Amino acid sequence: MTEFERLLREVLAAVGVSASAKQLAQFCAHYELLERWNRRINLTGIRSLREIAHRHFGESAFLHRELPPVRRLVDVGSGAGFPGLPAAVLRPECEVTLVESKLRKAAFLREVSRSMSNVTVAPCRVAEWQGSADWAVLRAVAPSKVLPDLEGRVARVAVLGTDRPEGGRFGHWKHRASPWSRTRKLWTGKAL
Repeated sequence: MTEFERLLREVLAAVGVSASAKQLAQFCAHYELLERWNRRINLTGIRSLREIAHRHFGESAFLHRELPPVRRLVDVGSGAGFPGLPAAVLRPECEVTLVESKLRKAAFLREVSRSMSNVTVAPCRVAEWQGSADWAVLRAVAPSKVLPDLEGRVARVAVLGTDRPEGGRFGHWKHRASPWSRTRKLWTGKAL
């Protein structure tokens, strides 16, 4: 067992998420590809193995645990695939779209999701995305810049961040504290 897999198992257990051997292998493959590609292009500024396990994979698993069953999910500004790819691994029945406007990051997302039939990569800005979804998830983008573009296309939104989201016609915000941060929260809201 690699050090990453050991940490990943610890992180998943801490948030109460179980993963099959196949899902653990998919997470490890994502991590290994992330490490290789991150040397050439900046996919994430987080470099510590422990922090990658907690902030990227653990926070994504926490989001998975908190969301109800979802048929279609869109990850806006997916970057290195968080939280969309872990959600797709943990919810194989869910159609996940990863929206990423930076073409090199979109190329990474296509490569890492190559064997995942429930993942589609949309290499565009969310304003240009032509789809719709039950839920949108946002993590590394400013909600005020993208929520207006999601109006009429998603029923609910989940935002991993520090401040209550603003922008667009979404409200009734509720939040839960992220397990590894005193300031980060998972905010959930619905279309008004």
